[in-house]
Amino acid sequence: MKTIIVPTDFSENAANAVKYAIMMSKLHYNKLIFTHVYSLPFLNPEAGMVYDASLSESLRIQADKALREHIDKVYESLGMHRNLLLSEIEVIEAISLSGGIEKMHHKYNAQLVIMGTHGATGLKKFFLGSNAVDVLENSDVPMLSIPDQCVFNEIKNVTYASDFTDIEKEIKEVLNFAKSFNAEVDVIHVAKDKGLEKIVEIDPLIKKWQEVNSCKKINLHVMQAAENEETNAAIKKLLHQINANILVMFHKDRNFWKSIFEKSTTAELVYEWSAPILSMHKK
Repeated sequence: MKTIIVPTDFSENAANAVKYAIMMSKLHYNKLIFTHVYSLPFLNPEAGMVYDASLSESLRIQADKALREHIDKVYESLGMHRNLLLSEIEVIEAISLSGGIEKMHHKYNAQLVIMGTHGATGLKKFFLGSNAVDVLENSDVPMLSIPDQCVFNEIKNVTYASDFTDIEKEIKEVLNFAKSFNAEVDVIHVAKDKGLEKIVEIDPLIKKWQEVNSCKKINLHVMQAAENEETNAAIKKLLHQINANILVMFHKDRNFWKSIFEKSTTAELVYEWSAPILSMHKK
């Protein structure tokens, strides 16, 4: 069983992510921690503006009431009652969303965060303009981002886009995630060097990964990028061939998501992807 943090700001996009988390939990018996992170208003002590216990408690009560009403409304829209699934509701005061999520992570030892994307421009606006950037950069908890209007489908395939750096370590994490859903894993790699796809021995690699990880549900797809073809275009070709329910991407730099969106070619891949993306930090 996975313990999953599901933060919400009460928006429609956040509600869609809540729906996704609920349906996933219903099928795979996860424990959901619904949370709303709120901040105390900035006050100036020099002007005699200070907090008192009653103000802090009043804000907490208001946030808790709003969160419970929001979550219950989402359950009702699905024809369900919150008590049918293992879940908890908790508001937390923090300066930032990532700070609040980290507090919840340490309290509940959560294995995953599920968050929604925002706006008609999908992930572009989401990553560049929302608090999710803060979570991706400052939290070590894997994060599953749910595109706007994405509907939960049974997780049968997890596609892992790899550059073959630290693949032995990363594939263990991907398999650990996939095994909880009894899902098949497709590893995809775009060969930048000419002829590399012919050098990579696919069958021996698959057999090795299967034996080392005690899992038979592993496939490998290697594609040689055509001359002058950018990596993202080649990846899109592979993704169109695979019916993936989730795309997994690893990143090392804390500013990874900001940096890739400065490059329109990489961003294009993410903009057009309509299934959830699981982002994980390289160890």
